[in-house]
Amino acid sequence: MILRNLCDPLLAVRIIIRYRSLLKQQIVRNLAARYRGSALGAVWSLVYPLMMLSVYTFVFSVVFKTRWGLNPDGGSGSFAVIMFCGMAVYNIFSESINTCSSLIPANSNLVKKVIFPLELLPLASVVSTVVFGLVWFVLLLLGVLLTQHQLFWTMLLLPATLVPLTLFTLGISYFVASLGVYLRDLPYLVGVVTQILFFMTPIFYPLEIVPEKYRLLLQLNPLTALVEQTRNLFLFRQAPDWLFCIQALLVSLVFFQMGLVWFLKTKKGFADVL
Repeated sequence: MILRNLCDPLLAVRIIIRYRSLLKQQIVRNLAARYRGSALGAVWSLVYPLMMLSVYTFVFSVVFKTRWGLNPDGGSGSFAVIMFCGMAVYNIFSESINTCSSLIPANSNLVKKVIFPLELLPLASVVSTVVFGLVWFVLLLLGVLLTQHQLFWTMLLLPATLVPLTLFTLGISYFVASLGVYLRDLPYLVGVVTQILFFMTPIFYPLEIVPEKYRLLLQLNPLTALVEQTRNLFLFRQAPDWLFCIQALLVSLVFFQMGLVWFLKTKKGFADVL
């Protein structure tokens, strides 16, 4: 059964089509619940990234005086735009993984409902995170306009890196969501790992300044290439490396399929644990 599901490329498509109405409801519920009860509501989706960007920009471009700009002077404005692009990519991955690590226990009331397809929970969670992540890219678009006073046609190629990122994130999220049922310490471990990944991803520094003997370690991080490629097409007017994009898409599809099959196999024991 597992092998058959692994070799079934339409498994996810059939699940989405079969439960499309329920999936839509779950996504809408996640989006609506994100800032429910807060004073600013959905405005937080703009305020939060801007606040984080301001802090990181001050620390790395003012305190540590990092110079890595799009303009000749390498000013903090250009540095902020470059860093924000890396943060936008990283945030989709890290927020999805952290949320899914405790997703099933947080929805234990649905586990014992035999008719509810639990595989929709990680899918809806990641899709919701990507939707909010697109807000970051809208802000990034405005940042490019402010610093460079122009937009580039290569920005339209954002799906070339965003689609592999989403599929890879979904695959890891399925693994994490399943393991989070059996390992209650997993959210803490995931929090530590994602924090380490933040500093091991070239978000606030260029990969070229990393000593050669350590650079390979950073390149093993799958987020590194995705961040670099996204910057190239969104900020540096360079078309993405299509060979890399195709390879990334295939690898992310494999991770997605493996994660989904793993989740479908292990979800049968969720009710016993919870």
